[in-house]
Amino acid sequence: MNAKQLPPNTLKDIRVLVVDDEDILAWSIDTELKALGAEVTRAGSVREALERFPLAAPDLAITDLKLPDGNGLELLKKWRLDHPEMPVILITAHGAIDSAITALRLGAFDYLQKPFDMKALLAAVRRAAEMAKLRQKVSLMAAADAAPPPLDIVGQSPAMLRLKDQLTRIAKSKANTALILGDSGTGKELAARAVHEWSDRRGQPFVEINCASIPETLLESELFGYEKGAFTDARERKLGLFEIARAGTIFLDEIGEMPAKLQAKLLRALEYRRFKRLGGTKDIEFTGRIVAATNRNLPVEVAAQRFRGDLYYRLNVLPVRIPPLRERLEDVPTLVRFFLDRLGSELALPIPSVSHEALQLLCTYDWPGNVRELRNVLQRAMVFYEPKMLLPEHIELDPRVNESTASAVQASEVFIPHHDLPVMSSMVSPVSLVPPPVPAAGASFKLPPDGINLEVLEKDLLIQALEYARNNQTRAAQLLGISRHTFRYRLEKHGLVAAEA
Repeated sequence: MNAKQLPPNTLKDIRVLVVDDEDILAWSIDTELKALGAEVTRAGSVREALERFPLAAPDLAITDLKLPDGNGLELLKKWRLDHPEMPVILITAHGAIDSAITALRLGAFDYLQKPFDMKALLAAVRRAAEMAKLRQKVSLMAAADAAPPPLDIVGQSPAMLRLKDQLTRIAKSKANTALILGDSGTGKELAARAVHEWSDRRGQPFVEINCASIPETLLESELFGYEKGAFTDARERKLGLFEIARAGTIFLDEIGEMPAKLQAKLLRALEYRRFKRLGGTKDIEFTGRIVAATNRNLPVEVAAQRFRGDLYYRLNVLPVRIPPLRERLEDVPTLVRFFLDRLGSELALPIPSVSHEALQLLCTYDWPGNVRELRNVLQRAMVFYEPKMLLPEHIELDPRVNESTASAVQASEVFIPHHDLPVMSSMVSPVSLVPPPVPAAGASFKLPPDGINLEVLEKDLLIQALEYARNNQTRAAQLLGISRHTFRYRLEKHGLVAAEA
């Protein structure tokens, strides 16, 4: 039995790592396996095997017992520890029966003695491949039945409850693309992980890449991989994230920064669910889910011809917007509790309580850096001061942003139930921020005998509130004794949305 006697796709989509320093033997195994549709990565030493394993992501491995820099049993032990489900076939020298027995005891799938018949190796590889596929199916079924793991998506405001519902619906759907929008620091990566972990794909890999942090010349190879000889330094085949993800999830952060040339290739991959490696001619199928994220205004980028319109519409099927922290200030007390508990554990520091005045300050700040900035502020306070109780003097905010906030707090306090935040071992329900009652300016309002134009008066009050609050909508809403949502609705009603800028 050789490759010519077996169907050409017997090992289709099976990835094999071959570790052997005998070039002719390794080449022969490589050739036979590729003829059956397998993806083969070769290594000639223990070091090379360990270096190439992460990108190769093999379903099974074949390794010689004797290698230039070590023993194949070393690899077997490590793989059995890190990847217990992966079958390993060991090749031993003639007469090394003791080593073969040791290998089987350590968990090797099979072993062959040199010189061996190629048909025996192919038969062992086929059995190992069938076992690997079966184990993958069992793992996926178990993952699908298991309860989704909890994630740190903290908040019980209406905006956050709506966000959690949207992420859950996307996760449970069969949709293969989603678009997450939001300012920097709002938690777009966490939302992408939620889509993956709450879905039946959580048994598959979650891979991520920041499109803004990798040079254009390298980004394509990171996504789609390359063939040996595709360019000067391409000495070996490399798998891209699309192959590594398999049926899992690829998170493309800052997709608005992706170069135009690569946008076209990504669009093709999304449309046809297949792609080619750089320098390759073979189409490779992709069944994973793409979750893209950006803090850019993509319609504006499309209008400026910096982002492809067809790719935008392909991604924008299931858009999700993560609200900035300034739009859900009622979640701040819960976030403070959560981060203090988390930071105390991470930094091995005592967790402080929080004074009423400090909480007021945190709840009236605009948080341009969003949740990330809040965490940084709390960490800075804990490390620099190690307070038993967090006071306003321990909180260092951006003075450019906090100038209006501080004066607003002095002018009129926001009502928060008076309490200190105790040491928390888990997340608790948030304390709502209640807008303060409108202070009476003498007697109740008297309607003039000639009446008034209520629409004009309402518009004038909205403008005055924005002026007093220095365009801080949350503070302006408090001045009028209404919610921020109602305030913004009335701004839009009177065509005053631009006044916020």
